[in-house]
Amino acid sequence: MPTSSLIIPTYNRQDIALETLSYLNLQTSKGFEVIVVDQTKYPHQNLEDFKFNDSSITYRYVKIEQIGLPNARNVAADIATTDILIYIDDDCIPEPNLVSSYINIFNNIDSKIWCVAGRVIEKNNNIFRQSDKIIGGWITWYGKTLKNFDTDKRGECQWAPGGNFAVRKKRFKDLGGFDINFIGNAMLEDADFGFSIMSSGGQVIYDPTPVMEHLRATSGGTRKESPSKGMYYRSHNTVYFLRKHNLRLRIFPAIFYLAAVAIKDFINRKHGPVAILWTPIGFIRGVFTKIQ
Repeated sequence: MPTSSLIIPTYNRQDIALETLSYLNLQTSKGFEVIVVDQTKYPHQNLEDFKFNDSSITYRYVKIEQIGLPNARNVAADIATTDILIYIDDDCIPEPNLVSSYINIFNNIDSKIWCVAGRVIEKNNNIFRQSDKIIGGWITWYGKTLKNFDTDKRGECQWAPGGNFAVRKKRFKDLGGFDINFIGNAMLEDADFGFSIMSSGGQVIYDPTPVMEHLRATSGGTRKESPSKGMYYRSHNTVYFLRKHNLRLRIFPAIFYLAAVAIKDFINRKHGPVAILWTPIGFIRGVFTKIQ
């Protein structure tokens, strides 16, 4: 029986996902299973028929129609045959000891630790290393995600990065999986999962030993739509997240913060003026989305 399930959701990045799979041939751990959940409109023959060099690594390709990162994660968890679920991005280079590191961690951690965040390296970018004052992922009082997933320090945090984390399947099921109400780019779906763990009595920790390099592919993925539409998803997901976790007093600061971001990014030409219209629409829908 496989030791763990390594899960890769992908969307409009089939060739990139193939490259990620090829890197998994270098894993020092053997005997695990790999599940690719493909949300792309058409199947990809090479991705569907992929085979690892080592026959002890089981491969499963799943094609689904419903687009959405939280849903893809849930589909994979349903069909996984092991107790340890490892999630990585489709555009990354996992270090050879990633799988073995997660297995070792889960064999030695306290049962109150439900989820483990791994290290994310992104060259020429500090997005995963925003502050040396924290470890892992945190949420500010005004709803912004704050990250330090590239540090040698180990410690407790509020949430794990969606592109490199692991959780026991039983705990995943106890939580009901990921919330599919985090729409579009799914921003804050990982933070929501962490907060759900904490509200259920569990803990999230960051451990620097399972390492992957995030390549930040410029095509495909959940951010394929225009940056302007991305502000709609960000606004909706932020308001919904704060409502769901009884942080309603933070909604107004979050609205002002995101409105300022929309204006600033427009001035810096990161998106068009339409984003300024999309932002309040996202706020409104976030207020009325039924909490799962």
